[in-house]
Amino acid sequence: METTQQPKVERPQTDDEARLAALGQKQAMGRHFNVWSLIFLATCTSVTWEAVTSTMAQSLMAGGSSSLVWGFFAAAIGALTIALALAELASMVPTAGGQYHYVAALAPPAHRRWLSWVAAWATLWSWLLSALAGIFANAMQLQAYVTLFAPGYVYARWHTSLIVIALTTCFFGINVLGTRWLHRLTFLGIVLHIAGYVTIIVYLLCKVHPKNSASHVFSSLVNGSGWHSDGIAWSIGLMSSAVAFINWDSATHMAEEMKNASRDLPRVLWGCVALSGLFTFPWIIALAFCLTDVEGVLTGPVGTISPLVQLIYNTSGGNQAETIGITFFFLFLGFFVGGPGCLAALSRVIWSFSREGGLPPIFARVSPSFRVPVNAVGLGWFCISALSLIYIGNETAFYGINSGATVIMIFSYAMPIFLRLIYGFPGHSALPPGPFVLGKWSVPLNAFAACWCAYLIVFLCFPSMMPVDEKNMNYASVILGASMIITGGTWLVYGRSGYRGILAEGGDEPIQALGIVTTEESCDGSEKIAVDAYKHEKVN
Repeated sequence: METTQQPKVERPQTDDEARLAALGQKQAMGRHFNVWSLIFLATCTSVTWEAVTSTMAQSLMAGGSSSLVWGFFAAAIGALTIALALAELASMVPTAGGQYHYVAALAPPAHRRWLSWVAAWATLWSWLLSALAGIFANAMQLQAYVTLFAPGYVYARWHTSLIVIALTTCFFGINVLGTRWLHRLTFLGIVLHIAGYVTIIVYLLCKVHPKNSASHVFSSLVNGSGWHSDGIAWSIGLMSSAVAFINWDSATHMAEEMKNASRDLPRVLWGCVALSGLFTFPWIIALAFCLTDVEGVLTGPVGTISPLVQLIYNTSGGNQAETIGITFFFLFLGFFVGGPGCLAALSRVIWSFSREGGLPPIFARVSPSFRVPVNAVGLGWFCISALSLIYIGNETAFYGINSGATVIMIFSYAMPIFLRLIYGFPGHSALPPGPFVLGKWSVPLNAFAACWCAYLIVFLCFPSMMPVDEKNMNYASVILGASMIITGGTWLVYGRSGYRGILAEGGDEPIQALGIVTTEESCDGSEKIAVDAYKHEKVN
């Protein structure tokens, strides 16, 4: 009896891999992250309540308690709209490039490469400076302990730089072990994050008596900034809360190591911001009730380098066990998850940019043993270590670099949002939506997010104190300007000819292909198989 050979349908890939193929990319690393581990990673890299605590001095001096409380509320709402806007784009283009890939997908073909080049460099600079700032905070906390409890210790800036290099080296080792280890460490990180949250606020509520009044917490306005306008002072104070809502896009840059990324990555982005805002707001209120001696915190021995440690030290009456025991959570969180997570996100941006011709191809290699871009991680380690040395020679210049991290990060968020408003989706249908859509809310939410980004960028560049001198100057605008000059220079020298980007060769065809990932039934009807319809290939 003659049997008829059934044609075989190519089983290309999962939906995640098919979307990568449509963008001209291949699956290179294992997908170990899921919704929970990635939302934990995003939470531990943004460290919302910890970041507010470390920058609260600006709120208290520029706007008072009301700026701290209501500024945080406003910052949470604004950050959530940004997260929702980017979540819709992440569902369409779930790749490690994140913001600059969204820009490439939204920009007109004639401007696609140079606009994505600008966005890529902004994303690189923001993550490099953010990783440096986070690791630097850990180093300063260690030095705060030594300063308070080692009488013979003499503080020196080169000690801080060496600690930063040592910590970054440890984070390099954790990253080389692979995303499987980092995925597991995120569960430890969220335990430390929650434990620190509960422990610190319960301790303060129990120890501080008497507390501030409700009118002081919710309505007091203290303009100690030197600005004549209370509105400007309040807005400057709000900026410390804005710092607490960056770095959650670390999840975006791990998209190619997440299962069901197009479906679940948007949940991670808006879920991280929403949960962080929801849980941290009551924490901020409780903190405001307990901050009865602001001057004592700011003028203490370590008040400027680690306000949280100084606050607990003052509250405990200088007790060493209580001070370290109550504040070690942040240090451990940074060591096991926050620092490694920031370095991982930075390395994925480097890796993604390199495979498209933005950086030398050696940084696009993925280790076959660890399935990690080890060279890209190494470049991140080198850049962080090198920048940390600036602190030895010039403390003011180093803090200027740190102040630029937030404004460049917000700029990288703003670019795809503004392009979404200006151009819409190419052809209104060429870029099909992913599983997560905002529907009729898309345009108003993007408009609000764009306005919020513009507001932040403007006030993040304002001097925090008046009159301005070389020590209190805000270097954020200088850092943003310098980064754009470098971006433009590298484009003229190399990028214009060497940078391919995504979607550069096939016009809008690859974008259209993103919507043709379907599920077809096999010829014998026994199973469903994902088909990459972009290739239109069947193997006989």
